[in-house]
Amino acid sequence: MGAMDEFVHSPVQVVAALVTIGLGLSAAFKEGRQFWTNFWAWLRAKPVVPTETLRIVQDVQQSHWGLGSSAGTPSMQVVFNGHVTDISGRLNKVLRVDIPKPPTPAMMLLLHHNHDARRPQALQPFENTGIDVMFFVQPVVAEKGKPWKATLIFTDQYGNQHKLRNCVFRSLPTPPEGNPAG
Repeated sequence: MGAMDEFVHSPVQVVAALVTIGLGLSAAFKEGRQFWTNFWAWLRAKPVVPTETLRIVQDVQQSHWGLGSSAGTPSMQVVFNGHVTDISGRLNKVLRVDIPKPPTPAMMLLLHHNHDARRPQALQPFENTGIDVMFFVQPVVAEKGKPWKATLIFTDQYGNQHKLRNCVFRSLPTPPEGNPAG
């Protein structure tokens, strides 16, 4: 009855002791040592790929859209402005940004605050910096003078897609017909 009382009063310690004894006995024999050596190598060989690496926040006051043209075809120039933070604690890159509807890849992606635009756009571990993204959306899907909402998908070097839903882009004023801007 003594062993049962011991288990009832401190089950964690009893289980830990039994596991330790079992591991010690298995390691005493060649097959047991080989099993634990292989198990440890398997654990260490698995690559650890983070699934969450970025947090993105839009600056709605600085994000906008305006009418333009691309190769003579009417389009919307859409500019996203915000902040991006690396939350994984590793060096991370923002490889691309897309608008899913209508399917539109970014024409320009720029991180700022001490980032050199001529180099890959990488974030240091836990870094927070500004981000600007520009798109040319065709066809024109927004109404003149009204804000436009869209989802943006930011993709990192691991292939993780970070969706930022309901981004609001305010409409820039359109110059009157016949009165060129500038």
